[in-house]
Amino acid sequence: MKKVKRFGRKKIHRAQSFEVVSDRVLWPNGKILKRDLVLHGGISVILPLLDENQMVLVRQYRYGADQMLWELPAGTIARRETPLQCARREIVEEVGYRAGQWKKIADIYTSPGYNTEKVFCFLAQKLTPAVPHPEDDEILTVKVFSCDQVRKMVQRRVIRDAKSLLALFYFWEMRP
Repeated sequence: MKKVKRFGRKKIHRAQSFEVVSDRVLWPNGKILKRDLVLHGGISVILPLLDENQMVLVRQYRYGADQMLWELPAGTIARRETPLQCARREIVEEVGYRAGQWKKIADIYTSPGYNTEKVFCFLAQKLTPAVPHPEDDEILTVKVFSCDQVRKMVQRRVIRDAKSLLALFYFWEMRP
């Protein structure tokens, strides 16, 4: 299949963590189309595993949902930062741990029909305490749960954050 060829790009809006553009493209079927696209640098999601049976979740206010949600710690990848560097920064900022062992468990596109956001999911192990320093907009509570408790939270629809659910599903799938 042919790649899409872009003829022009108009910047529509620039926000803190994304940009909206309008592109004029030659589609693989030969038609010239207009496509609006949200450009996003991606996010890293961390599954902090204290031991074989305990993980750390955060309860955080999310403006888009206008409520507190239980989720895995996560953050937007900064310019010139790798997904792993972002994960290492976020685990300290949000939950107050450093990880001695990291494993990438998945990378996924959230909605590739209209945006470039990619979610990188990491398993963080061999945790040691650190001083948390959440950002001004991060209103959160950190809590340790057993893996069984988290599974029940998913089953009861208590955890409704997609990036967290996907990381958890990949994690449970790879476990023996």
